[in-house]
Amino acid sequence: MKQKDKIDAFKASCRVYLNEKEALESYHSTNLGDRYMYEMMQDDVDFVEDVFERLEDECGTQAKLMFYLLYVKAETQQDVAKKFGLTRRQLQQTIYRWQRQVFDDGEE
Repeated sequence: MKQKDKIDAFKASCRVYLNEKEALESYHSTNLGDRYMYEMMQDDVDFVEDVFERLEDECGTQAKLMFYLLYVKAETQQDVAKKFGLTRRQLQQTIYRWQRQVFDDGEE
């Protein structure tokens, strides 16, 4: 999978991350639902958490928090930039750099 596709998959997974985590808790507590759906949601949650862990390891805790606010909480770049004392443009450039670093696949 190319870097852009990985980033797009991560963003899509982040949009449903909190709902899937909550749904997984329901599956555990009620034993309801089909196994395939459970495994699919678990894979999605694991993917997001793995990226956040790698992001924190490679880029720091602020990077992880910024990504969480942008992609999970769906805050605007302007709002996130303000929280960290950056311009929206500075934030955007930083996010792009971190994305390239974390999702580097060695391909151009």
